[in-house]
Amino acid sequence: MTINFNARNFLLGTIRRIGQCRDGVAAVEFGLLVPLLMLMLVGTYEASRMVSTDRRFNTVTAMVGDLVSREQDMGRTQSENIATMNSMMRVVRHIMRPYPDNTLEIEVIPVMISEDGSRTNLYAPSYKYAGGAVSMGKPRCTDYSLPRGLVAPGGKAIVVESKYTYETSSFATWLFGNSAQWSDKVTHSPRHSCVDFEGNNCIISC
Repeated sequence: MTINFNARNFLLGTIRRIGQCRDGVAAVEFGLLVPLLMLMLVGTYEASRMVSTDRRFNTVTAMVGDLVSREQDMGRTQSENIATMNSMMRVVRHIMRPYPDNTLEIEVIPVMISEDGSRTNLYAPSYKYAGGAVSMGKPRCTDYSLPRGLVAPGGKAIVVESKYTYETSSFATWLFGNSAQWSDKVTHSPRHSCVDFEGNNCIISC
């Protein structure tokens, strides 16, 4: 018996069979795409979480300014003012859920413009919410800077400054970093010409 073996044809046939083989191609392609798919999934989740948190943060800043400006009398003593502010902050904590509010800082600053429009001062102490509690902030008569023309001479305004440290999800820190610092500021005109913080009918000179 004679066996004719053509090495060239055997080699070409082997290469052809290898080229036509598709076993495991889907698994290899999926393995190559997994990192990109995971990046898209994590990025989409974290981006939507950041947008939702930012909207709540901006909402509570504007809401605090609106609530305070609607009041005519926040209280006759500092303890009464703090109690009123704590009531408002309970609403803030509710709006921030399910996102944490432990890094949220909100300061309510009552300001007045001098009759000639040359000076802006706090006509009552500011009240600051941080770490889940309300405390005293800047003292009365502290100088404050407002854009020129924002409040008419002799007028009063409620300014709210807020800060928030957004903490990235643990599995997304490599993509977005550990945290982001946000800040916001709103100015409201009192509904009753002045919001009284000290029971003196806003008659104050600095």
